[in-house]
Formats: sequence, structure tokens, C-alpha cells
Amino acid sequence: MTGFPALARHWALGTAAVLTIGTLTPASAQETTLRFGTFVGPTSFLNTDIFEPWLAQIEEASGGQLAFEILSGGAAAKPTEVIDSVLAGIIDVGWSITSYNPGRFNAAGVSELPLLTLNPAEGSVGMAALYDAGLLDGFDGVKVLGVGTADVARLHMAIDVTGLADFEGTKIRAAGRVLSEMLERIGATPVGMPITSVAESLAKNVIDGAAADWFSVESFRLIDSTKTHMDLELGAPAMYLVMNQARYDQLPDDVKALFDTYSASAFAEFWGTRLTAESNRVRDVVAQTEGHVLLEPTEAEQATWNAAAEAEIAAWTDSTANGQAVIDTYNAAVHAVREAQ
Repeated sequence: MTGFPALARHWALGTAAVLTIGTLTPASAQETTLRFGTFVGPTSFLNTDIFEPWLAQIEEASGGQLAFEILSGGAAAKPTEVIDSVLAGIIDVGWSITSYNPGRFNAAGVSELPLLTLNPAEGSVGMAALYDAGLLDGFDGVKVLGVGTADVARLHMAIDVTGLADFEGTKIRAAGRVLSEMLERIGATPVGMPITSVAESLAKNVIDGAAADWFSVESFRLIDSTKTHMDLELGAPAMYLVMNQARYDQLPDDVKALFDTYSASAFAEFWGTRLTAESNRVRDVVAQTEGHVLLEPTEAEQATWNAAAEAEIAAWTDSTANGQAVIDTYNAAVHAVREAQ
């Protein structure tokens, strides 16, 4: 994409990076600045290659009426606090992962189910279909600007493992109920924590490994503390991008209309396509890095995993409100993307 406005950087909020996207225009007196909270650092791929260019497009299209001030590094809101911080108006816009608030975003848990998606390009379109169908819960009081999923999680271990049997008794980081239950099915003990705490926990032997996507292995420095990687597809936690509803309601009508063009569905495609490419790149990096081993499940291990996954899918569908409608809508969108590739 071309024509992004210039990026002006300055530092504030202690060690947090605050970035204002855009160049002031003669209409600056009428400009509205929205504070955007992102818990990843200022040089993270998620900021530099997804959020910054996405927000820059909206800024440019607003003709100087809208600007975003990016508060990075979790200074404005920790991952678990984002949704409530947006609701309270502490920040105007923010993003996080749905599984960081257990019990709040129940339908979004479908993306955590194993076997359903292969990458975030598929999963993100699936989440957008759920949003468009009105099937996502937990977002009362906010304006949803975007949805998506992380990449599909794999098992990244700080210890030597040779197969599924070696996971018995291990402690593995997991985000979300579904991922936790899948780990329990292979004899592991799930430990809940944000991805930002995983590298330190691995280094201190608090956990033996992590259920995380390939992107996180490099971006959150798991590569420094892991050595074996079980290339077994788990699920992919969902993400959201939301705005304080009152701030949205105060915007001029023509600015509000921008969010019909730069919609939740459009963001899902933008996020999913870029994150898929980056995750594939990181997987290749790990595969070529000395001291790291990628394990493919045996046919028997895959069969064991598939049986556990099917049981988990059935249990989730039965225990979730509108579970069958959610999974059918999600699957239909995912398969449409897969068939189009």
C-alpha cells in the first residue's frame, strides 16, 4: 500500500513508546486523536507491519480529521485489561486476545479448537463471519473494529521430547480453556499466562514448554529458551480490535463511515494474510537454527491427537451457547478461504 502519512515518534509513559501516525493538516483544529493501546513493543511486527499501516490508512482517508496515538509496550493496558480499559475510556482503542479473559468471549473459543484451521488467514475470516452473523459475545459496550486469530499453536519445549508420550507430567503454558483441556488430554499440566511472560518462565524453569504459534517463537523470544518443537496443530486463540463506543459515537458521520470501509472483516483479511506470511517465515528460521529440532507426529500420534480433538470439539459444541451455529458458520468461512487458495 502507498501514500501512508509520515510517522512521528516520541517517548512517553516511562519506557513505553508513543507513536503518532500522521502529519497535521490545516484542519488540525478539528482533528480527533484516539489513544490506541497495544501491549507489544514498538518494534514488534504486529505494530510495524499490521497496526501502524492499518491505522495509517484510516488516518489518511479521514483527510486530517482523525489521528491515532499509539501507546505500546503495555503501558496503557496489560493484555488482560484491554477490554475493560476501552470500556472505561482509559484508552480509546485497543487490541488483545480473547482467551486472556476466560469466560467472557465464549463463542470466540471456537478458534481454539484443534483441526479446524491451518493458519490465521483462514481463522481470521472465520472470526469475521461470526462477527457479521452476530454470534460473538462479550463485546457489549464497545465498537468492534477488527477480529482475527493468532497463528495455530504448536508445542515448543525447553526440554528434549521425542513424541507425545513425553508430554506426560510436563508443565506447558496455554492460553484459553480449549488449549488447556487439549494439553490435559495428553497428560500435561496447563499453566495460564500471557505470551509476554513465557520466555522468562521458560528460562527460570517455571514451565517446561509453551503452546504458542510460530510467530511468538521469534517475536516473544521463545527461541532463546526452547529446543524441540512438536509440529502438531492445536488451535488459534482469537484476537479483537475495539473502540470505546462513546468515542465512536462522537465522531463526525463521515469519519464513522470510514469504519464501514475499514471494517472488522477487512481488518481480518489484512491481519490474517500478513500474520500467515510472517509465521511461515519464522518457522523456516527455527528449522534452520542450530540446536532446534522440529518433530512431526507419527501416524499413531496423529490418530491419538485427532481422537482427542474430536472429543474436545464435541464437548465444546455441547457446552457453548449457539455452539453448533458458531462452529458451522466458522467452518463454512474457513473452508471457503481454503478452497479459494
